Amino acid sequence: MMIRTILTSLTFVAFAVTADVADEPQGPADLIVHHAKVVTVDAKFHIAQAVAVKDGRILAVGDNDPVLKLKGMTTRLIDANGKTVLPGLYDSHAHPVGAALSELREPLPVLKSLKDVFAHIRKQAAKTPEGDWIVIRFVFPTRLDEGRFPTKAELDEAAPKHPVLYHAGPAGIVNSMGLKVSGVTKDTPNPTGGVVVKDEKGEPTGMLRSAYGVLKGVPQENEKATDAEKRAAVKKLFALYNARGLTSIADRNAGRGDLDLYLSLRDKGELTVRVNVARSFNPHGSQEEVVRRFEELPGKDGKGGPTGVGDDWVRIGPIKIFMDGGMLNGTAYMRQPWPKGDTYQITEEKYRGLLFIPQDQLRTVVEEAAKHKWQVTAHTAGEGAMDELLDAYEFVNRTTPIKDRRFCITHANFPSQRNLELCKQLGVCADVQPVWLYKDGTTLLKVLGKERMRWFHPYKTWLEYTTIGGGSDHMIKVDALEATNPWDPWLGMATALTRTTERGDDLGQDECLTREQAVRLYTINNAYLNREEKTKGSLEPGKLADLIVIDRDVLTCAAKDVARTKVLYTIVGGKVVYEGKE
Repeated sequence: MMIRTILTSLTFVAFAVTADVADEPQGPADLIVHHAKVVTVDAKFHIAQAVAVKDGRILAVGDNDPVLKLKGMTTRLIDANGKTVLPGLYDSHAHPVGAALSELREPLPVLKSLKDVFAHIRKQAAKTPEGDWIVIRFVFPTRLDEGRFPTKAELDEAAPKHPVLYHAGPAGIVNSMGLKVSGVTKDTPNPTGGVVVKDEKGEPTGMLRSAYGVLKGVPQENEKATDAEKRAAVKKLFALYNARGLTSIADRNAGRGDLDLYLSLRDKGELTVRVNVARSFNPHGSQEEVVRRFEELPGKDGKGGPTGVGDDWVRIGPIKIFMDGGMLNGTAYMRQPWPKGDTYQITEEKYRGLLFIPQDQLRTVVEEAAKHKWQVTAHTAGEGAMDELLDAYEFVNRTTPIKDRRFCITHANFPSQRNLELCKQLGVCADVQPVWLYKDGTTLLKVLGKERMRWFHPYKTWLEYTTIGGGSDHMIKVDALEATNPWDPWLGMATALTRTTERGDDLGQDECLTREQAVRLYTINNAYLNREEKTKGSLEPGKLADLIVIDRDVLTCAAKDVARTKVLYTIVGGKVVYEGKE
């Protein structure tokens, strides 16, 4: 052990000294963090003592003495006092603009049970004019104490004189007044791709699966937000991200307006988080229409694509399409039927969920994406949808090779052995959400059973075949733990280490990640997913100076305590953007 330590020390002395080559920034350093445990997350996961920064990039990494020799008259020194330094964390999946604006007017309630839901509806009804909609957005039944959707009758009792929509992503339920004001009856046909659920007598139950279009008068979220309000809200959220150690995120479904907002913040020097922007893409229509959309997507200024366009602050990522519904509302497209039950109000015998893109259409979109130099990712919640997506990737690869494009699967909840082998063969990656294990695992275990849940987010097995990256799917509310979905990366990391749900259920210790794997999940792996591993994700000379100092050693502390990690410093591009307290 002593010999190994000496050799490692000597290696990093040489590393620090030889960092000053012609192609690297020259000293003196702008900033040096020293007397630290620097977890480099390089290929060999080296541990160093200090890191020096110059002109927004890493100048040197190594032992204290050689790195401190790069100190100049104006160099800022941060003595870490033995604390751990990591690369800045990266969230592979967020929806920051919507999340930032979700509490623009007032805080949203934290609803943990149907009792909370009904109390909130009554409170809203007391101050809302009769006939106006009451809407609760993105409250998943899997996270309620009761583990189920409310019924139409329960919503009627809570607000008999108001139309009410309980929205849980692709599926939601409305009360009788909501059906009435929308003119939804037993004769209302299913919209394309959706279902107006009806009982044995043909009457609507209130449950809508990807069928919100039949409703009338439902208010839109934050439709009156000004540009200034949007800018301020996003900047505030990014500051919160920094406080938890995030220095990069992937916006996983951005319109042109979202991209322009990020570009404007960048141009004014107001970004403190680097953004990889996945462009929202409509996959439907003829081949000619699909081609036209790809040709129009970059925009007249050319800043909207294809994949890779941009700089170190704002870069275009993949196109984003939606294959199916959601796991947390019973609309994901599964290989086997969903079990009947009140969790999702499923009564059909062979209901497998909702698939939004037929195979032939999907192949057209994937092929044209490859031809137009776009990476592809797809919301793929159910295992049946993953089968369809990988079938399309494999088909297109026969004529238009995709392996070097790092096509992706978003969510990727239930891979099969065949799926994993195809991912390896095709170079396909996945962005996954550990918080779904934590928040929803108990209810899903009850609904699907142990046999099916064996393949729910099997991270260790995934890593034997391809690269996966950790993300949150942050959508609603700004609080790191109370948001939908909780976006605290330390909670995600701890969940990947323990696979224990919020309610204490064990979801398979065989799939727990090691400390190194968990750290990589939120750093270099996400950089790899977005073809950015040469500039970020590890602490190596020449890379972007995005790093954090934290209050504990996440490589050795109790796994559950990783979730309690506090950030002491967040540094983006060599500048301290957050400074906390122990």
